[in-house]
Amino acid sequence: MKIGFNEATALKCQGQSLLADLEMCEKYGFDYIEIRFDCVREYLKEHTLDKLAAWFKTHNLKPWAYNTLEYFNQRDKAGEKEIDEHVDFIIEVCKAIGMKMLITVPTFNVADKTIGEIKEEAVQRLNYLADKVGDDIRISLEFCGHPKCSINQFGTAYDVVKAVNRKNVGITVDTFHFHEMCSRLEDLKAADGSKVFAYHLNDCEDLPLGSAEDDKRLWPEEGVVDHAGIAAALKEIGFDGVCTIEEFRPEYYAMPHEENIKKAAEVTKAFVAKYFK
Repeated sequence: MKIGFNEATALKCQGQSLLADLEMCEKYGFDYIEIRFDCVREYLKEHTLDKLAAWFKTHNLKPWAYNTLEYFNQRDKAGEKEIDEHVDFIIEVCKAIGMKMLITVPTFNVADKTIGEIKEEAVQRLNYLADKVGDDIRISLEFCGHPKCSINQFGTAYDVVKAVNRKNVGITVDTFHFHEMCSRLEDLKAADGSKVFAYHLNDCEDLPLGSAEDDKRLWPEEGVVDHAGIAAALKEIGFDGVCTIEEFRPEYYAMPHEENIKKAAEVTKAFVAKYFK
C-alpha cells in the first residue's frame, strides 16, 4: 500500500508552505500528497501551475487529491455559485498537475432537515459536480464525525454514494471521523471496496464520543480508534489505495516542520507495515 501526506498535518509549523511540504515529503519517502486549497492558493501568489507540474515530473512524490471542496451540499444560490467557482479552480489545478481526485465535505448546522432529505439533495449535488468535473476526476465524499455535520456517519455517506452510482464518485474513510460518530464496521464490511477512494489515518483522545474536535487527533495507535477493525474491514472488501496521514494537533504544529513530516512518515510506514502486509 502506498502512503500519503495531507498538508493539514504540518499546516501551522514554522516555515510551512506547499513547496516546503513537497521537499520534505519527497525526502522522507511519501508516495503521494494531498494538496490543501489554502496552500495551493498561497503558492500561486508567487509561482505558476506550470512550475508545480514541472516539480512533480522530476520527483517521485505525486499529487493524490485536492483537499478540500468544503460544504458542497445544502447551500443557497450564492453558496452554489461559490462552489461552482471553487470547482472551476480545482479543475484547473487538477488538469495542470495531473491530479485525479477531489475530496469534498458536507455542510454543518443544517436545521430541520431529515436524513432522507439530506441524502436526496446530496445525491443531486454530487451528480451535478460529477458532470462538472468530468470522468477524469474522481470525487470522494468525506463524512465528518461531528454531531452538527449533515452527513456524519459512514453508512449515511455510503448510501449517498450508492445512490449516485457513478464510477467517479466514492467515499473517504477517515479513522477519526469513523470513530467519533460511531460508524459501524458492519457497514464498512458490506461496502464495495472500489468505492473507497481515500483513507485518512489518525487517532483520537479518549473523550466522550462526538465531543472531540480536530485538535484532539493523535498519531495513529496513540489513542482509542479501532484501527485493527477498520483496517481488517478495508482489507476484507479489497481496498488497496493510499493511506494518507491527516492531523490537526497544535502540539504537532509546534514541532519543527521537518521533524513533523519525518514523524508522520515514520508512523504511517509503521502502520501500513503492521496492518497491510
